[in-house]
Amino acid sequence: MSIAFDPAVITLAKFLIEAILVYFLLMHGIYFLLIILGAWEQRKYHQGIHFGEFKRISESSLTLPISIVISAYNEEKMIIETVLNSLLLRYPRFEVIVVNDGSEDATLRLLIERFKMFPTKHVFSKKLQTKLVHGVYLSEKYPNLLVVDKENGRRADANNAGVEHARYPIICQIDADCVLEEDALLRMIHPFLDDQYVVAATGMIRPSNGLIVHDGKIISRGLPKNWLPMFQYVEYLRAFQWARAGLSKLNSMLCMSGAYTLVRKDIFLKVGGANLNAVVDDFELTVSIHRYIQNHKELGPLRIAYIPDPGCYSEVPETWKALNSQRNFWQRAILQSLIWNRDMMFNPRYRMVGMFGVPFFFIFEALSALVEGLTMLLAPFAYFVGLASLTDIALFFIFGVVLGVVVSVSAVLLQEFSRFRQDKTSSLIRLLMTGFFEQFGYHQFHTYSRIMGIYDLLIKGKIAYGYRVRTGYLSPLDNIKIKD
Repeated sequence: MSIAFDPAVITLAKFLIEAILVYFLLMHGIYFLLIILGAWEQRKYHQGIHFGEFKRISESSLTLPISIVISAYNEEKMIIETVLNSLLLRYPRFEVIVVNDGSEDATLRLLIERFKMFPTKHVFSKKLQTKLVHGVYLSEKYPNLLVVDKENGRRADANNAGVEHARYPIICQIDADCVLEEDALLRMIHPFLDDQYVVAATGMIRPSNGLIVHDGKIISRGLPKNWLPMFQYVEYLRAFQWARAGLSKLNSMLCMSGAYTLVRKDIFLKVGGANLNAVVDDFELTVSIHRYIQNHKELGPLRIAYIPDPGCYSEVPETWKALNSQRNFWQRAILQSLIWNRDMMFNPRYRMVGMFGVPFFFIFEALSALVEGLTMLLAPFAYFVGLASLTDIALFFIFGVVLGVVVSVSAVLLQEFSRFRQDKTSSLIRLLMTGFFEQFGYHQFHTYSRIMGIYDLLIKGKIAYGYRVRTGYLSPLDNIKIKD
C-alpha cells in the first residue's frame, strides 16, 4: 500500500529512519568497544594479581577494617543465609551491621533467634537524618554482628542508619539477597591499599539463581534453571562484567551497584550520605562521588575503582511481573539522577564523567527505550504506507536486533577467558542460545518496562519500588530434587 504524502512528511520520515539507524549503530558499536575494553582490563587485572598479595592482606593487622552494612526489608527467606555468608568471609577484621528497615514479616525475629541477639546500647555519632531507631541488638554468638531495628524509610535511609552505627573507615554495602565469594572483601580492598586516592570501589555481580548455598557457604555455582533468569544472566555478563569495566577505564562508570560497593566512610558522609529522595540511592551516590572528586581536585587524583571479578551474587526476578517492576524501577532511578545532574553533561569541568559518562548514560541508557519503542511502531507503519523500503526494514532489523545479538554473544564468549568460565560445554551452549534468543521477546518486554518507568517518573512522580517477590537460595536438598 502506498499513500501520497506531503514532501515535508516524507523528508521527516526519512530523516527519522536514518537517525534511528545511526543511533543503533552508535549504541551497539560503543557497547561492543566497551566490552572489548572491559575484557582487556580484566586480563590486565588477573595478570597483575598474585595469590600472595591476598594472603598478606588476610594476615596483616594493618589491613583496613570494614563495616558490612546490609539493609533488609521483608527478607525472611534470605536474611539468615546472607548474614551467615557475610560472617564467614575471609578477612582479618570486619563487622556486619544488619539494618531491619521496618520489616513486616519475620526478618527481625529470625535474626534474634538464629544469632542469639540481645538489646544493647550502641554509642555512635549522629551525622545523617534517619527514621527513628527502635533498638540495637548484639549477638551472643558473633561479637561482630549488630542489628539495628528502625522505622521503614526505604533503602537509602537504612544504609544511612547502618553507616552511622559503623565503627570502621570502609563501608561495604550489600543487599539482603546477596551472597559473596569467601575472598570478596580481600579483592575489593586491594585498590584501597594499592592507591591512596581510591575513595570507592565496586565489583562484578552475577545472578544467585542457580547457586547452591548451605549455612552461608556457596556449594555450587550452577546456571539458573529457567529461561527468564537466564536472560538476565547474559545481561549481567554484558553490563556488569564487561561494559562497566570499560566505562571504569574511561572514568565514566556512573553506577556502583548498591548490591556490592565499598566506599570510604568519610567520603560517604561528605557527600551527604545516600539521597533519601532518590528512586534508588546507588546511581545517585555514584554521581555524587564523581561530582565531589571533580570539585575537589586539590585533594589529588581521587577515583572510583572497579574490580572485574565476580565476587557477589544477587537474586534476579523469576517472574515477568517482578522483572517488569524491577526494570521500571531501575529506569526511574537512572533518569531521575541524570535529570538532577544535567549540569554535568558535556561540562569539561567534570572531565570524562561530564564529557562522556553522563551523555552516554543519558543518550544510550535513559533514552534508548524510547528510541526502540518508536522503532517498533514506526518501522512497520512506514513500510506499509510506503515511507520505508524493504531495505530500510532489513537495516532496522540488523542494527536493532542482530547487532544486539552480536554484543550479547561476544559477552558470553569472552567469559570463557576468565577464571569463572563454564565447566560444561552444555552450559556454554545454553548461554550462547540465551544470548541469541534474548533479542526476541525478552528484550521487547524489557523495553516496554523501561518506557513505563519513564512515564511513571515524569508523569506520575512514582518513587517507591513496586512489586517484589523473593525465591531464596537453592539448598543441597533442592539440587538433589532437580537432578531427580
